Amino acid sequence: MPRFVWLGALTILGLVATACGDQCGAAEDRLVPMSELPCSMTNVEGVWESHPLPPIASEQCYWLEFRGCSKYELEHSLGRVPSLVVGYTSFEQDGRFSTVGSGNSFVVEEAGASTVTVRNAQNQLFYLRLVLE
Repeated sequence: MPRFVWLGALTILGLVATACGDQCGAAEDRLVPMSELPCSMTNVEGVWESHPLPPIASEQCYWLEFRGCSKYELEHSLGRVPSLVVGYTSFEQDGRFSTVGSGNSFVVEEAGASTVTVRNAQNQLFYLRLVLE
């Protein structure tokens, strides 16, 4: 009888290990060129924004899909290394109900004169708006 208990326990352990496999199946690391940010702009104060705030009238201005467990290198036209990098995350493509990205949902890895690299270290899909000053 103990042999059957061990076999049953190993079978259950195998099923649990399989179910707890890679939680980041749709992860991606990629460069986001300026051509993918058609609504980005630099205002008169020199603040660069990747996307507008809601309400958003055009689908082409929807916020960037920010997949879980992914790293994005976004091109910007600020022309200098930003002194402030702020990310806003939302569960909605049009940015409704957004909040300032924090913790593992928005990690700044590197900021340069032409790109900023950010990472979503959670296994959660967000939509991202990036603001550089």
